[in-house]
Amino acid sequence: MPRLPDRLDVDKADRELYDHDTISKEILPGRTRKEQFLFAMAVGFRNQVKRPLDAREGFFLAKDMRPEDEALIDTVAIHDTGSVDVLFDRVAVFRIAEEYAHAGIRLLYDDVTSGQPGSFFKKLELELFSLVEALDSE
Repeated sequence: MPRLPDRLDVDKADRELYDHDTISKEILPGRTRKEQFLFAMAVGFRNQVKRPLDAREGFFLAKDMRPEDEALIDTVAIHDTGSVDVLFDRVAVFRIAEEYAHAGIRLLYDDVTSGQPGSFFKKLELELFSLVEALDSE
């Protein structure tokens, strides 16, 4: 029986992206590693992009997750696999979350360093408004 993971990993090369000044001080100021990871996972999931990790490195401890954090990664894993059976395999659930976070932090970094006009928050606000409008029209 596989050992339950005690931490969630990031790709070793991604640590510098999480520490990038724009991400750590402007987009996610004062956020814990767990919160940074979950945000990156959400960005990857929203864009439907995940990438396997090349060199794994522990990022935060699984014991630091609250029930709502676990529900979030469980939901992503269920959606990704199309089955609730994935919940019986915590290793798989964590791997899915890690792969979305790996892609998400890279998307986030590319977005904030692209030099294109408009702040990250303005773009996010426009996306949220379009989602609300889509819900209203249904």
